Amino acid sequence: MTEFLHKFACFDCHVAFKRQAIENTSSGSAHQSDSEIVHMCPNCGHRMVFMGRNFATPPKSDSSAWAAAKSLWEAGFRFVGSGYHSDPALPKSKSDVPIFIEQNPKHKQRVGTKQQWKNYA
Repeated sequence: MTEFLHKFACFDCHVAFKRQAIENTSSGSAHQSDSEIVHMCPNCGHRMVFMGRNFATPPKSDSSAWAAAKSLWEAGFRFVGSGYHSDPALPKSKSDVPIFIEQNPKHKQRVGTKQQWKNYA
């Protein structure tokens, strides 16, 4: 059976890892909005956030892309699904995120709960 692994990220360390999101990985879904399993960052020990299967990890040095990913996650966006939808692609630059969030309240990838990274533990 194929395991469904999803990306989990730490916004403090600018790292992401593929991990299980549910106990029974053979029944996973690309459209999952959150994880049943908690994963901690191996670098700093902070709880990692569920990003979805389609998250393209930015280079560690690309602070704008990491800030964009964090802002999107905080607004409830997840990198989920098959990628085949008519909604605009999620932005990769911090400066593009506020307008994107405002203009896309019903985006297909806005499936998660709004949260704040600083309060996520």
